[in-house]
Amino acid sequence: MIWLLFLLTLDPRYHTFDEVAYELDSIANQYSDITKLDTLGYTDIDNIPILALKVSDNVMVEEDEPAILYIGCHHAEEILGIEICMYMIGALMNEYDTDSAITYWVNNREIWFVPLMNPDGHSVVMSHLDTTWRDNKADNNNSGSFELEYDGVDLNRNYDFYWSEGGSSDPSSEFYRGPYAFSEPETRAIRDLALIQNFVFCNTYHSARYGLTEVVYYPWRHAGGYSPDYPHIRVIADTMSKRLIRDNGIGHYTALVGQGLDGTARNWLYGVCGVFTYCIEVSTTTIPPGGMVDDICERNLPGAYYLLERVSGSGITGCINDSTTGEALSAEVIVHGYYDADLPPRRSDTTYGRFCRILKPGIYDIEIRKRGYVPTYRENTVVADGQMTELNVSLVRTGGEQPAPSPQKKIKISPNPSTNAVIIQLDQESDFSSLTIYDVLGRMVTDIENPSGQITWRCRDADNREVSEGIYWLVARSDQIAVQKIVLIKR
Repeated sequence: MIWLLFLLTLDPRYHTFDEVAYELDSIANQYSDITKLDTLGYTDIDNIPILALKVSDNVMVEEDEPAILYIGCHHAEEILGIEICMYMIGALMNEYDTDSAITYWVNNREIWFVPLMNPDGHSVVMSHLDTTWRDNKADNNNSGSFELEYDGVDLNRNYDFYWSEGGSSDPSSEFYRGPYAFSEPETRAIRDLALIQNFVFCNTYHSARYGLTEVVYYPWRHAGGYSPDYPHIRVIADTMSKRLIRDNGIGHYTALVGQGLDGTARNWLYGVCGVFTYCIEVSTTTIPPGGMVDDICERNLPGAYYLLERVSGSGITGCINDSTTGEALSAEVIVHGYYDADLPPRRSDTTYGRFCRILKPGIYDIEIRKRGYVPTYRENTVVADGQMTELNVSLVRTGGEQPAPSPQKKIKISPNPSTNAVIIQLDQESDFSSLTIYDVLGRMVTDIENPSGQITWRCRDADNREVSEGIYWLVARSDQIAVQKIVLIKR
């Protein structure tokens, strides 16, 4: 009976739409140098704005910086997502210029928040008309009046990626996916923002009434297979989940691969846009008592902050341009072994030609291609632990005069395989600035500065410890990068 009374009188700790709008407007005015308030669109029924806040230095400029997105309240009753977004915005504002990590992130990232994606549906919950309402207020039967028994579209089943496989086709169902994909202005607002911003990461915040709670879902398992980036997207989910402490203080959230393909935001953002997107099922219920909210938000900050940190970790990034004009190009970036030709291509952006692919440490073969240009291949690209590998590429137009390729500088390794030492022989004209040896996971083993002539590596790391048997990669850098494989066998 006490719980029922709570549902009928929501704690004032939870934001109304007017409070969200007022706070965002106040923040945008007070911190105008690092925030910009934008309207992504308007709802169909109540004509309420769908608000977004951008946080970054030089906030009025589209800078060459990685972008991260946080979304709250796809589902109207799941109001904790609003609180987490608003809490995080407040923390960034309060600690900018005092906390070194937050200051760095704001200055070197473009951070976007859509705290209240479903304001029409949210009004149903906050007015106590139905505190378990999930959908927006779409007029499914065109009656001209809102009917709880028949109206509303489940916004997280309305995205155009296997749309017909998700949700329900029954307009009276709370899982109704809508009459067609992107039928709703709320999902179109997210679509249009994502297609422009080229996000690297996204968290969408939910709080389950059905299914598992305190979970981090990621894309996807379907028909016996996984998403092409599964190993890389999974390790992010695993790491993020371990930073999210459960409500009871015992243990942390669980990372799980989402089952099936459907019209959800998570699968559309990843499948179509290439954004590593995670669905965070916050807390153990949809609307916990207001006294719990601040603690829940505080415990969710480490997971949200992790994405801001991880975007400059291991992976590949660079800019692609026209070799003649220098014009930035939107080109397809393929990481062989982590590619699905049935998905839309993963492309660099149109403003800077910038791409960013999150990868585990390792050795990768990269292909960059664009119609009308000669494809470029970068084999044996080393991705080291904890840093982005820079891979800037100038594409040459087809049909024109092709510049002569630079002669490949030679490196000889002997014996290879080896048991205890290898001789590295550089050709006489080489001018490599450094030689670095990495293990198979991309971790640096040792570094040789100012190399020339013949060098002996005695299979020891930078601390003179004997390395184990296995595969190692020698990377030589100058105006070119040359890579050689070393196989070490212990007897």
